[in-house]
Order: sequence, then structure tokens, then C-alpha cells
Amino acid sequence: TSIETLDKKLTKVDYFTSIYSQMHNGIKPNAIYLMEDNLHLLNGLTCVFVCIDRNAAKGKILTHLRQQGISFYDTGLGVNIAEDNLVGTVRITTGTPAKLDHLPLRIGTEDLDENEYSTNIQIADLNALNAALAVIKWKKLIGFYQDLKEEHHSTYSINTAQLLNEDCTA
Repeated sequence: TSIETLDKKLTKVDYFTSIYSQMHNGIKPNAIYLMEDNLHLLNGLTCVFVCIDRNAAKGKILTHLRQQGISFYDTGLGVNIAEDNLVGTVRITTGTPAKLDHLPLRIGTEDLDENEYSTNIQIADLNALNAALAVIKWKKLIGFYQDLKEEHHSTYSINTAQLLNEDCTA
């Protein structure tokens, strides 16, 4: 990012809107925090990508999405230090009107103890992987990619490079 761009002191929403609007039409930025009194703003959407750190807030959002029959893709990332290296897991959990029974086991709705990620450690590569896995799952659900397993929960373990797919419907 250039110094000129940083000097503008844009919000994250406005910054990314300026970038992605150059490539895509129809981007509608909403620089607001979702709270119980404005969750209705999600009504009418067909899918939502959920990428927030606070489990308590996430729980309320996911409950609303389930009640509205809106599919969602929830991402999670946890890292800790082991033997002077980072270890952890990247997670993508999908909820659809047809498959919701796995969610209580996969997505926490209470805020947990802090891990290394909460110290604002910069792990852009893991965030990018999480985003890519979420988009791939979305493309599977809309029929762009073949989906033989129909997994609704995937985890990638950093230190073993293992990708597990669970909660399958096929």
C-alpha cells in the first residue's frame, strides 16, 4: 500500500471497496458492526461468509442466518506456539438449510481463552488459505466445482499439512 493511500486513513471497508470495485460491479459496502438490532440487514441474502473473531457475536449471527434459511461459510483460525514454532488449524464450516446438525460441535458460541492469533500476529498466508477454502466450498455448493463428498466441515493442520473433510452428506 502506498503512503498516499495510508494517508487517506480509509476504513478497511472503504479501502477494499476501492480495490475490488475496479474489478467487479455491484459491490455494496456496509461499514457497520452487525449487532442483534441490525441482523435484519442479512435478510434476503443467499449466502454469507462469516469471518469474525468473537464467538459470542458469531453465535448470534449464525442463529439469525439459520432462522432465515441463509447458507453460510464460517472461517476459523487458531494458532499457538510449540517448540518456538507456530502450530494450529485453519477451519471452514458450512451451514445450509439442508445440513445444520453438525454446527454445535464445530463452531463455538462463547469467547475462549486467547491464543497467539489474538495477539495480532500477522499470518496473512493462513488468512488467505482460509478465504480460499471458503470460496472453493461456496463454488462447490453453487455447482461450479464437482463435490463428491459434500463436506460441511474442513480443517487444515499446519504442522502435519493434513486436510480433513468431515460432516459429509454424500
